[in-house]
Amino acid sequence: MINFRYHIVSLMAVFLALAVGIVLGVTLRPSVDEGLAQQAAQDRKQVQDLRAEIDRRNALDEYRDAYAARAGQALTAGLLTGSRVAVVTMPDAPSEVISSISTAVTDAGGIITGTVKVNQNAFDPTKISDLIEALSPYAAPLGLNDSMTDSTKLGVALGRAIASKQTGSRDQLAIAIGESLASAGLITIDGDAEESAELILVVAAEASEPPPEAELLTAHVEMDVALRAAAGGLVLAGPNSAEIEGTDVLAARNESDAVDVLSTVDVADLTSGVTTAVLAGKEQLLGRQGHYGAFSKADAPMPNLPVR
Repeated sequence: MINFRYHIVSLMAVFLALAVGIVLGVTLRPSVDEGLAQQAAQDRKQVQDLRAEIDRRNALDEYRDAYAARAGQALTAGLLTGSRVAVVTMPDAPSEVISSISTAVTDAGGIITGTVKVNQNAFDPTKISDLIEALSPYAAPLGLNDSMTDSTKLGVALGRAIASKQTGSRDQLAIAIGESLASAGLITIDGDAEESAELILVVAAEASEPPPEAELLTAHVEMDVALRAAAGGLVLAGPNSAEIEGTDVLAARNESDAVDVLSTVDVADLTSGVTTAVLAGKEQLLGRQGHYGAFSKADAPMPNLPVR
């Protein structure tokens, strides 16, 4: 039976526990505080060390980029003097890579005849009628036939519109084909592009998640191969230093019709990769080709020097 004495004993036990807790807390507090202070000091040092490491790596990255830029200018100075170059950008190609490659071509003495953006519509299966309608007036002079894939037809037409193995201005047929493709929303041509290009630099997209369908990558490569036939050379430059799976570059390296025809660079988002793209372009104009960069199926980091 619970009585008053039970309550008194219970209250005494509670107060005794509180008293013991207070005594223990006062007794242990210095050591607890000391341990927390030591841990805080260790954490502060770790943060300082990590910040120093980040600063060191940033400084090294800046050094590598600066070194690569100066070395690249020396390696490519005058390399493309008088060469007419068209820059073709694939859907989702990074604008900074396009700009860097265009600048490098100009610095090497090349003449940018025009920049052509290939729009998403060009490879949309639901938009095939737009391509057929745009090319129907020019099927005969272009030599298009039913055995060609739609992407090959696009490459043949675009090649005729912007490129030629012979020096000269774009003729009326080239201009008309370009205007037809642009009117259909398949391509966008920046500038007047009066001259035809002898070298084409194709800037592809970065790897994405999820990756593009294999059929789309194949279509891109088919267009590139047809483009190459119209010009004196073609380099496919991929900004793929983070990932090469599911990219145009790896698709080209795996495609038998492309691997011995096109040149590819898989690190065009790096300063050194931009230089390599220019070197590979000169090599193409000289009748040679190769696959360059850091990843799967690259022949070497860059062409053998000097490129001549």
